[in-house]
Amino acid sequence: MKTQCPNCKARFNVDDKFAGKQTKCPKCVKPFTIAPFVETPVEPAVAAAAPVKNPDHAPVETPAKIAEPVMPPIKRPEPVIPPVKKPEPVSPAKIAEPVKTPAKITEPAKEEESAAKPLSNALSKIVFVYGWMAVRIIAGILGAAGFAMAIKKGEHSTLITAFAAADVFLIGSVLIELLLFYKMWAAIRDKQVSISPAKAVGFLFIPVFNIYWALLMLTGFAEDYNAFIQRRTIKAKELPITIFLIYAFMFILAAFVVTIPMICVFGFIGLISRAFIGYPHAVWGLLAFVLAAGIGHFITYVLVAIKTCNATSALRGYAGKT
Repeated sequence: MKTQCPNCKARFNVDDKFAGKQTKCPKCVKPFTIAPFVETPVEPAVAAAAPVKNPDHAPVETPAKIAEPVMPPIKRPEPVIPPVKKPEPVSPAKIAEPVKTPAKITEPAKEEESAAKPLSNALSKIVFVYGWMAVRIIAGILGAAGFAMAIKKGEHSTLITAFAAADVFLIGSVLIELLLFYKMWAAIRDKQVSISPAKAVGFLFIPVFNIYWALLMLTGFAEDYNAFIQRRTIKAKELPITIFLIYAFMFILAAFVVTIPMICVFGFIGLISRAFIGYPHAVWGLLAFVLAAGIGHFITYVLVAIKTCNATSALRGYAGKT
């Protein structure tokens, strides 16, 4: 059907399905409602054009000249279709709304995951500091009682019971210590960490090699932790490598002069009293050295355990990116 712009009077053809819809004139770009055009007004224009024979009425030709620029828009019905698709600007707004909602949903989910993972990686001072201290002190008291009974030649059954109980608590403290090694390496595990948690503990059971491994593993944790927080720009204090180095030496020394002899004490219980009788000065000197090694190991472990627990707690919110 034909329609006409009420603003600029331009005429053009459109499909019947667009009748009654809003559009913009391709000529004057003003909106109007599409309606069928009645061609009855055209006849007076044609009739007025008939008396062309009279030269005095030359201005009658002006309507024809005005109508000429109207015809080109009739040949271009294509521009009518884009304005009819006015709902298109609405669709981006509707699409933009669901785009925002996934962002709001995913961001808290990531924060929850990153906040949940570090809780499992953070080490508890109750277990690795206070628990270990209590178990180690009880083992020391029971071991001292056993040696006192051995020196005084006390009842053999009571002596064995004291040493057996001391060994149970001593082994318990060693297990807590090994668990600390495993957990602290698990707290900073990523692709650039040099030692896995299982390797950190497992290689300590290799004879002779475990001396070198204890030094490498303990000092290596301090170095890798410091590199970890620098790599991820985490605001946390760096671990002092010197304390970890001293603790590594004390750990090895205590293992050879305290832990292993106490576990094997039942093999030479009968020699204790005779050693004190025959070589009292040497035995007392040896006991003083063992006590100093045990105290040194005790102090350095507590320092390392506290710093390690604090260091892993500082990773809360960052370990979900491992």
